[in-house]
Amino acid sequence: MGRTVLTRLFALVLVIHCTGWMGSSAATRVSLVDNGYVDLVFAISDAAPQDQSDIIIKNIKKMILDASPVLYVATGDRAYFKSVLILIPQSWKDVEANASSWETFEKADVIVDAPNPRHKDVPYTRQNGKCGERGEKIHLTPNYVATLDQENNNQAYGKPGKVFVHEWAHYRYGVFDEYGTRGDTNFPLFYRVQGEKKPVPNMCANKPAVFNVRDISNNSSDCKIDPVTKNYDENCAFEFNKFYRPDTSLASYHQIDSVVHFCKDNQEHAHKSEAPTKHNAMCGGVSVWTVIMRSPDFKDNKSTKRTKQVDLDKMPTEFNIVRSSGSRFVLVADVSDSMRICNRIDKLGESVRAWIKHDLPTGSKLGMIMFSSMAHVVSDLQVITDMNSRQEMMKKVPSQLFSATCIGCGLDLAVQMLQSSNSTEAGGIIVLVTDGKNSPGYLTIADVQKDIIDAGIRVVSVAFGEQADKNIEQLADITDGKSYFIRDDDTSEALEQAFLGACTYQSSVNSSDLQFKLFERTASADQSPTDINGGFDVDPTVGRNLKLSIFNLEKLANLESMELTAPDGHVVSKIDYQTTTASVTVDLAMVGRWALNIKLNSPQTKSVLVTVTTQLRPDVKTPITTKCWVPNGADIKNANNNRIRIHAEVWKGSHPVTGATVRAFLVKPNDESEVLDLLDNGVNADTVADDGVYSKYYTNATQQGRYTVQCQVISNNDTAQGLGFFGSASPQLHGNLIDGNDNATPISSFTRIASGGSFQVEIPVQSYDAYPPGEVTDLAVMLVNDTATNITIGLQWTAPGDELDAGTVAYYELKYSDIAADVMNSNFDDESSVRKRRSVIKEDDLVAGSLEPIEAGSLQTATFMLSDIQRERPYYVALRAVDKANNTGQVSNLVVFFVPDKSALLIVEDFNGDLEGSTGFETRDIIYVKQSGVRVTSLLVAAFGLILIACLCVTLLMAVIKHTKAHSSYAGIPASKNHDLP
Repeated sequence: MGRTVLTRLFALVLVIHCTGWMGSSAATRVSLVDNGYVDLVFAISDAAPQDQSDIIIKNIKKMILDASPVLYVATGDRAYFKSVLILIPQSWKDVEANASSWETFEKADVIVDAPNPRHKDVPYTRQNGKCGERGEKIHLTPNYVATLDQENNNQAYGKPGKVFVHEWAHYRYGVFDEYGTRGDTNFPLFYRVQGEKKPVPNMCANKPAVFNVRDISNNSSDCKIDPVTKNYDENCAFEFNKFYRPDTSLASYHQIDSVVHFCKDNQEHAHKSEAPTKHNAMCGGVSVWTVIMRSPDFKDNKSTKRTKQVDLDKMPTEFNIVRSSGSRFVLVADVSDSMRICNRIDKLGESVRAWIKHDLPTGSKLGMIMFSSMAHVVSDLQVITDMNSRQEMMKKVPSQLFSATCIGCGLDLAVQMLQSSNSTEAGGIIVLVTDGKNSPGYLTIADVQKDIIDAGIRVVSVAFGEQADKNIEQLADITDGKSYFIRDDDTSEALEQAFLGACTYQSSVNSSDLQFKLFERTASADQSPTDINGGFDVDPTVGRNLKLSIFNLEKLANLESMELTAPDGHVVSKIDYQTTTASVTVDLAMVGRWALNIKLNSPQTKSVLVTVTTQLRPDVKTPITTKCWVPNGADIKNANNNRIRIHAEVWKGSHPVTGATVRAFLVKPNDESEVLDLLDNGVNADTVADDGVYSKYYTNATQQGRYTVQCQVISNNDTAQGLGFFGSASPQLHGNLIDGNDNATPISSFTRIASGGSFQVEIPVQSYDAYPPGEVTDLAVMLVNDTATNITIGLQWTAPGDELDAGTVAYYELKYSDIAADVMNSNFDDESSVRKRRSVIKEDDLVAGSLEPIEAGSLQTATFMLSDIQRERPYYVALRAVDKANNTGQVSNLVVFFVPDKSALLIVEDFNGDLEGSTGFETRDIIYVKQSGVRVTSLLVAAFGLILIACLCVTLLMAVIKHTKAHSSYAGIPASKNHDLP
């Protein structure tokens, strides 16, 4: 392992901790102490102008002060906001602030940043997890915060305090929206309810909605009915009556003044489990309140309801304005005898010296501690100012070895160094490097863990070999750090992945300092000669300092030549040799397809690693970046009950990139490799479609030990797009504030490779059927046919996997009922007489498509003939997958279909919306049929026959009424008018 490669280890540590790292979604310092949330971090980006600094800080405080009593009431007197840190940008020079310690923009709970193009100024929460899992962050824009007090803002978004609690519920408790969206087939704006003549708003409220509908396409007060779903079409919107006063739900329409509670399981604030909301789909119909009470904040009565109502004025929120003052690092290096194995100590020394010489930022502080049976200070914290200070620190890098291993000793001394009474600064970064277990009888990690957390210190752990202490990953997790794993025979692939994974997405680093990996290949070199060829794309955003590198050369003489060929045929071949590495560099590479060729003239026992890295072009400010991470964290105790997910995030500036090909490459403890195709389709492991986050479950953690993760992104022939839509904001809620234009911006061909770090598994998966089948969250009704002889419905869903989202399930179970509770999770298997109105859809009911399961992730459709349907009644349908071991998955989201009374319908074939010449019927009175074994002509004749009979009946009835009125002694009394509430 060469010096340059190992340099990356400490360079990546630098980048990670100068800017923060996105690890587990649960990694946050916010905690609930005595009913108060402490250490809530707002971070303001450079996108916020300094001339608005005062109003932005003032309004952040106002929002939290308004939100505190709202949250207190909504959580049943359990929680309020006790302390908030506001991290301001370094460019705000004239704003008084304390020195920050552990706060970073990337790990903030709430960011104030440039708007996402689709959201504009609408607040939203980024959620990549499942029900009950914490979100990534809350996003506010500078303009929204600066204009918080303006009346039109309150009308558009709702009152600031309630807006924040709505988003806080997404972020902290992992609940989802309880309202629908126009045009969304899975979570529609309206749906049918038993006993209602017309569709009602899709929401959770403890009082029936009082509202007026309007067709936004022609601004009329009458909406059309979609012929397939029997619901209002996508042009229909609604407005609540100004006298409508529900109490719930803050996860629904929180802008209504009277709404102060979340939907619960009691009658007073009853949850509507049958509503086709995203929350019901993601959480199996469980109420928002139940999910909140299951959160770590409140589970097992960790924060109980106060017995006496408390005046929040007596529990004020504390605010602290902070600004980054530069990074403080302490290297804690293992110098025990085992570091002699495979020259670990020499590799460590080379990499540390290279890191100090080339990559440690000027102005940062570095201290060094070595430990064996005890710990010693090699160097106190020193400011890196120039090359002389770097040279002095390089001379101090430890190289001697001693007996025993006391990891706790090194950590304890590092805490003391970072908390020196001579410094007014707090927090810092400990870089812990070790290859062994803590020796018995010595100070352990557990002994100093609390001190590290209390001091606001982050730990990055680097494990040399499988024997490194198993507790270092947990320490990195709980301090919001990161873990890396280095095999002794590794080609440094993991180190390169980790370095580029850290430096390709950090928004707080100058764009010009970002590095991107475009190519990587590990090649065997055991034959002579060896040719390594490949190609890669230089997209219009990158190309500066393009470097082709080869690592793990046993002898430099083994390398015969290295060449980079530009799109115009120009060849670059000047080689820069180092100890075990070589590279070819292009100052500014031409945009287009490049080729590489490396020739080795002598065989060697070690494989070589070939990479291509680059930086942004001089005139580019908006990079295409990639993050790769494991939300579960680096320390997975039991893989059998921990659904391991791999996430990759692809962005161009503030635009999520959709439509790319994204793969995760995992290396298992036995060096076996696996490849996962990550998807951004909003189902299975992925939470939101087209949000730029690509996801997959990893179900094959069958070995104990450490796993490494890397993600690769490739554009699809210029089809990768920007402008995805995501978050918790609703177009219906905010009118036209959210851009409904789906036209995305094409992105030219590009490639990115990023590291996901490493994770360790203590108890591996025990069997193939350790996981149940995946759940379906996108079940949809695509067709309803009502013919003279039968009723058929067409369903569509994304196939789940036999093991979560992998493989093919054994079969499906489908059930329907006019009572929603009959087909929900808790009652799906109940065969008692209580469920006598429930029906099972069987293979015999199939008339088109197939019920035969297909590969996970594929779109599946099936049409069924149903014989026991009553018209004018909504029916709820759900399905569940069963695997080969008869393990059942979760019940899918509920979908509803409705068949109106046929006597009120005009039946047409292949309806296309053109009703010209058809009088007396509105679109909502039409039902759509296709030929399904019944002649359409016959249906039309039958329909017109029914109409003729109806007309005759009406004529006869009018004659009777006229005759009656002529002889009535009560003549002159006007007929009453019947006004139906929409």
